[in-house]
Amino acid sequence: MEVGNTQGGVFMKKKSIVSRAGLLAVSALFIWLSPSTVHAEGWDNSSGEWRYLDSANNAVTESWRKSGEAWYYLGDDGNMVKDSMITIGDNTYYLNADGAMAANRWVLAKTEDDEDGWYYFGADGKAYKGREGRVYTHEIDGKKYLFDEDGVMQTGFFDMEGNAVEDENPFKTTTYFFGSDGAMYVNQWLLYSQVGENAGYSELAQRNYSEYDEMWLYFGYNGRKYSATSTDISRQREINGKAYLFDENGVMIPQLSLRSANIRATSSNAKVKYGSLDTDGELKDAYWTFTVPNEVMSQDDYDTEEHSWFRTTKDGNVIKDKIATVLGRKYAFDEIGRMQTGFVIMLEDGTFGIKYDVDEWTKEDFLTDGLNSPIAAIDRGNLYLFGTDELNDGSMVTGEVTVTLRDTNAVFGFYDSGRAVGEKCRLAKRDGKFYFNGLRLDADSDLRYGLVRDTRTGHGEYVVVGADGRAIKGTKILKDGEGNWIIVANSKFVARVADGDRPRKKNGRFYHYDSSAARNDRWGAEITFANDGSNNLDSDFVLFDR
Repeated sequence: MEVGNTQGGVFMKKKSIVSRAGLLAVSALFIWLSPSTVHAEGWDNSSGEWRYLDSANNAVTESWRKSGEAWYYLGDDGNMVKDSMITIGDNTYYLNADGAMAANRWVLAKTEDDEDGWYYFGADGKAYKGREGRVYTHEIDGKKYLFDEDGVMQTGFFDMEGNAVEDENPFKTTTYFFGSDGAMYVNQWLLYSQVGENAGYSELAQRNYSEYDEMWLYFGYNGRKYSATSTDISRQREINGKAYLFDENGVMIPQLSLRSANIRATSSNAKVKYGSLDTDGELKDAYWTFTVPNEVMSQDDYDTEEHSWFRTTKDGNVIKDKIATVLGRKYAFDEIGRMQTGFVIMLEDGTFGIKYDVDEWTKEDFLTDGLNSPIAAIDRGNLYLFGTDELNDGSMVTGEVTVTLRDTNAVFGFYDSGRAVGEKCRLAKRDGKFYFNGLRLDADSDLRYGLVRDTRTGHGEYVVVGADGRAIKGTKILKDGEGNWIIVANSKFVARVADGDRPRKKNGRFYHYDSSAARNDRWGAEITFANDGSNNLDSDFVLFDR
């Protein structure tokens, strides 16, 4: 309660203090004084209350007097004020149970609302106070504290003008935070765990805050919260040598996020970064993560919780829309950074085109020419194959590899660059074998031989290949799995005949031969491509004829 009068501008507030000492200390301070002294100026305790008498033997009122190193205040009745908070003008002081003015110390006392509150009194005894319309802090023992206009220490969230933020989601509009001990958070993380269902949405993280089990805020060297200035671009800051991203409300962006939120038209123009966990938003240095994209990056994956592999660079950027080398192996990443497996078609400019699971197509699909092909973009982009076991590898395949298609197993060939041999619907030959869209043109294993029309030149000559895809060289008479005889001359197909006897060669020419005929009639007509080349060319035998 307030006591005294207003003539001297002094208000005395009786306070309930945490600790109270007796009068022994002040008695000891004044033991040298004689209570019976009435003519000399000094302290007097003859009435049972300490007073200070002037030279006229009158009690001094509403004034400060010093004894030893301590200051004391005499009230309007002349008695020493004890155990009270007093206000003189704009300044507030605290006098302890002995009456000594508090200096350079904390005091826990009752506030105007009759609640416990902490006050701090400086070297001059004045309580530290705040200023209206701004955050005005005082430094005490190396830490900064905020006090209201009455001198009560503040805790919690505060905006730029020094107003307490007490709404349902204070993390959004707060600028400063003062801990339960009153100290301002400076260069310090704050774990914010009171995330409600109506916490709102982060444009930059593209996530509802209600999805966060907890959130992290960071307050910089000046105590201000790190946050993006708009939803156009997130704020990146290095903290203790590690890079982090913060959204428009100052929340550390966890997991996959957008460097820029302006990606409504296309997801390919977003710069994506990654912070590993909700409790660790550090931008990872050259880091693999298996996670779910956010809803803007891929609504389907987000809804179905489809996980994909993502890879970051040393500066925390997610690799996307290209083929990149990671630890000596090459991987394909789509427009939002998902690692791709199976058949991948990259566009001419090196960006991602489309991917297909290996069992999505049949062998015949790969042999169908450009405009008629069911495999979109196969005639326009560069075809690659990436390991189908995405949980273990997913790296680029080179050389020859057996692939399980929808209808059968087939061998595909890839250059050291990873590009398919014979990509873009063009016949190609490598190491004596023919390929079309990467598919090696092998003869049926039961038939043993097959026919390929070599359209790489304008002649379009036919070539015989074996079950391993290798072209038959030289001049030979071969027998296939159906008992037909295949004539090869100078590495080129001549004919496939169904003779009972093996054809004979004489003077560099091939002839039909019938061992059951009379000796002079056994040699038949000459076998030529013109006469016999179009016979017995069933679909099982002809592998490629464009």
